[in-house]
This record gives sequence, C-alpha cells and structure tokens, in this order.
Amino acid sequence: MKLEFEYGQGLLGAELPDSTDIFIPGETVADPPCLPQDWDSLYAATLESIRNPIGMPTLRELAHKGSTVVIVIPDIVKGGNQPTSHRKVAIRACLDELYAAGVEQKDVLLLFSN
Repeated sequence: MKLEFEYGQGLLGAELPDSTDIFIPGETVADPPCLPQDWDSLYAATLESIRNPIGMPTLRELAHKGSTVVIVIPDIVKGGNQPTSHRKVAIRACLDELYAAGVEQKDVLLLFSN
C-alpha cells in the first residue's frame, strides 16, 4: 500500500506492506479525554507516567546519590511557555523523582535544544 505522511510543509510517500497497521490519532484510534489543565492534575498525570514507564526501570530505580543526569528539553518553540506547559510540568516531576532518589541538584544538567 502507498501512504503519504505529513512532512515539513508537504507530504512524504512510502510503500508499505498491505499488512501494515495504520493508526491515525482521532480517526482509527480515539483521542484520550483531555486532562484538566490545572497544575495539580497535569503534575499528577505526568508523575504517574514517569513512575510507570513501559519496558524500562523507573527514574528512582535508575538514579541514586552520585548519579549525573542530563535532561534534554526542546527549545521554547515547542510546547509553549504557559505556567502549565508540558516542559514546566515534566521537568519539575522528573526533578522531584531524581531528588527523591538521592540525585543532587549540582549533578543535574538541563540542556535546551532545538
């Protein structure tokens, strides 16, 4: 089957096997309900995700006192700068988990990237 994907300002074509599963958010797979957009709700949902990763150990299992950590964050173009932006909620939740595991602030580098 031939599919076209959004890419940059246009489309990119690909030939895929007819047995390929196709997931189109909001069409073939329902969008999840929107979370309340207050800090506490977003923080709690983010923390729940961080504490239950799929197929890997948690941050608390990976990190400990003496660990050095780099968190790579997209530049401000992605995700906005509002008080409940994903970047602000996710960074705070990750830092809270790392600090709870014994990581010290001096051992954390926040790297902003585009």
